[in-house]
Amino acid sequence: MKKELEEIIHILANKDDRKEFLKEVIKAELRVMIKDLLEEVALVEREAFCEQNIEAKNGFYHRDIEGLFGMLEDIRIPRTREGGFKPFFIRPWQKVSYDIEDLVIAMYQGGCSTRDVVRTIDMLLEHRYSASWVSRITDVVKEKVEAFRNRKIDLWYPIIFLDGVVIKIRRDSVAGEVVYIALGIGEDGYKEVLGFWIVGAEGESALVWKDILAELKERGLNEPLLFIGDGLKGLHKAVKEIYPMADFQSCILHKVRGSLSKVRKKHREAIAEELRIVYRQQDELGFKKSLDDFCHEWGGLYPEVVKSWERDIPYLITYLRYPEELRPYIYTTNILERFIKEVKRRTKVIEVFPHAEASEKVLYLVASEMNEKYKRKLVRNWDSIKEKLQSIRMAKYENKATVDAFCLTQNS
Repeated sequence: MKKELEEIIHILANKDDRKEFLKEVIKAELRVMIKDLLEEVALVEREAFCEQNIEAKNGFYHRDIEGLFGMLEDIRIPRTREGGFKPFFIRPWQKVSYDIEDLVIAMYQGGCSTRDVVRTIDMLLEHRYSASWVSRITDVVKEKVEAFRNRKIDLWYPIIFLDGVVIKIRRDSVAGEVVYIALGIGEDGYKEVLGFWIVGAEGESALVWKDILAELKERGLNEPLLFIGDGLKGLHKAVKEIYPMADFQSCILHKVRGSLSKVRKKHREAIAEELRIVYRQQDELGFKKSLDDFCHEWGGLYPEVVKSWERDIPYLITYLRYPEELRPYIYTTNILERFIKEVKRRTKVIEVFPHAEASEKVLYLVASEMNEKYKRKLVRNWDSIKEKLQSIRMAKYENKATVDAFCLTQNS
């Protein structure tokens, strides 16, 4: 019988005008087979459920379910008297099978626009779906977004990176809005995106960062040692207001890029090389001496650039007070820049988000995926680094706790 069927398929497949007919026949047969299989599996599932939950069977109901092979009509689904049983392939009040839902979310996560998803699903299933249908499917992410943003921070995160990325969102009109992002290195030695925030403003603000840091503290971010951020004015003050014992490192590469943008093209290569010598020093004394040399050489031509480095030096040398093995990670925000680059790649095809909620879905999916990747790669030499960071933590916070306790005793 199998051989005869193969011969029939072979004959039909070689007739151009019958290929479409063959395709429809095969899809129809597959739908029948899948329907029969799902009904059989659901019966076995109900048997096991009733045995474990001491719940009585209560007949069947019928349901249509959309799947990758088209509409599966009139599926006979077993039920129980208390209504506690549901087969694996459907959810209550849902007429789309898991495979379609997962496909839509995966495409959305990959950066496909709503129209791209509609077009692809239409091509696969030969059925027209609306953009609103895709939006409803991706609404399953909505609850996960809220859970992600409000989750408790249980680990100790000694190192925190802060930065923002601009994406276009429509609020009556289209404008570029800042997405604020915080990424930490936890006590386990793995990176993690701790959160993202969209507030509606077009420019990055230190006041917004202050509110974000307060929120992180409320969620459980306690006793951080070092924050790394860009050169945003007032950012270090915002950090100090919420975490007075924490240090702040201004991203050196941001500083270098900003300086090079203010000098003539013919001088950029020489200035970049001299600044590289400055931030590659092994201690604060060497950093300051090299910077003095730089300022002496270029102060006449570019006094504003020199003043900028002299003014910000307290926040440019912080990384030199931390373990040498950790310095390649903390003198810049590069770790967070890599995440931001992925966000830009995913959001580029969408161009303009219809509202903030749509952008949050994509940001959450990217953050979740990247956090999974981060769990696979431990910071190099972490055991040694962690021990040294614990010593810094004790010096900062244990001593403060002792002083605070003493002051409380004196006041009482």
